[in-house]
Amino acid sequence: MNNKISLSFHHIGKPVPLEQIKDHPDTKYSPLFDMYSLDMKNDLSLPIELHAFGPASSLDPLIQKEPHVAFKVNNIDKALIDKKILMPLYQPFADYRCAMILVNEQPIELIETTLSESEIWGDGIYKDSILYN
Repeated sequence: MNNKISLSFHHIGKPVPLEQIKDHPDTKYSPLFDMYSLDMKNDLSLPIELHAFGPASSLDPLIQKEPHVAFKVNNIDKALIDKKILMPLYQPFADYRCAMILVNEQPIELIETTLSESEIWGDGIYKDSILYN
């Protein structure tokens, strides 16, 4: 990133076997990506998203196999310039845009949003989502 793009930590994403999360009552399913997600916090209270992928997932294999760190950015369009894109920029729900890039062979998610953390991690935000039903 250049000095005009600010980064702040948002979450860690970790691929896991489907059996690990599929029966948890808080696991969400995304038909868009054939992906299951479970939001958690670790012992340091850092947000972690566990992800499992079905056979029809269209996401890049690196996203499906490698953990990623997600950062909020102040201008995602600028942050994506000249980057290797793993997941193109899209808006899964209102006021939240994200993409995934590859930096030094590490998947990194970039997020631009005006939503508060409680709005992002809460259940209500997904009602108009193209990501989760």
